[in-house]
Amino acid sequence: MNPGRLRTGAAALLTAVAATACGSPAEPVPGEEAATVSPGQQVWCAGSGPAVVLVNGIGDGASARQWLDVHRELADRARVCRYDRPGTGDSAAPGRAGRGAEELDAELDAVVRHAAGADDVVLVAHSFGGYLARIHADRHPERVAGLVLVDALDPSVGVVRGTGAEDLGSVPMAGERLDLGDLERAAASVDALPGDPPVVVLRRGQGSSPAWDAGQAALAALSARSRTVEVDAGHQIPSEDPEAVVAAVHEVLEETG
Repeated sequence: MNPGRLRTGAAALLTAVAATACGSPAEPVPGEEAATVSPGQQVWCAGSGPAVVLVNGIGDGASARQWLDVHRELADRARVCRYDRPGTGDSAAPGRAGRGAEELDAELDAVVRHAAGADDVVLVAHSFGGYLARIHADRHPERVAGLVLVDALDPSVGVVRGTGAEDLGSVPMAGERLDLGDLERAAASVDALPGDPPVVVLRRGQGSSPAWDAGQAALAALSARSRTVEVDAGHQIPSEDPEAVVAAVHEVLEETG
């Protein structure tokens, strides 16, 4: 591994997070409905059809707003929901620190139930959100029909290296008050997804590193029904190339029927 290239990739990730935080708000998705699911957690849904849930990354710029372009394009074919975890975007701050895999999986489960009811769901996860999608698909295989992992973080890279922080205590995570160690261990314990659901791995073609590329290969190995697509974009694929995300979701929806 070339440490210089890894630092470059991490710096690009942090720069992208900052840019997202500074971006101007986009127009809301036509017909979207806002709701509060679980204490203080905001969710926005639009469209009808199979359920799709969009899962954010981590950091000061990570919020449901990053998905607006993707959400708008998908809502003519599916019931799509995006959400702000407690401490991010428009959601209230969490009540306590040290929130780990159990809490965040329960929060995602509340969104999935709001989006899909008793039906299956396709999870679309960016960056750190890949941890949450991976954990949820392992714990609820009967409900997760497929996944799109958008330049998602793999535990082989880890949150510290993935963000360029010095240690877990200095990882930028807005006001989420997370137990990142617990989340990382929970994600690392999932080395194969039950039932081999269809998975599309979207990996960035700009500003990557050998370690990050190896992590993307590890994500593809989670399912025997995976496919990897390199996107001509940096880490912020949802805003840089939303069409690539939309195409990947359509592919998974076609496969899940």
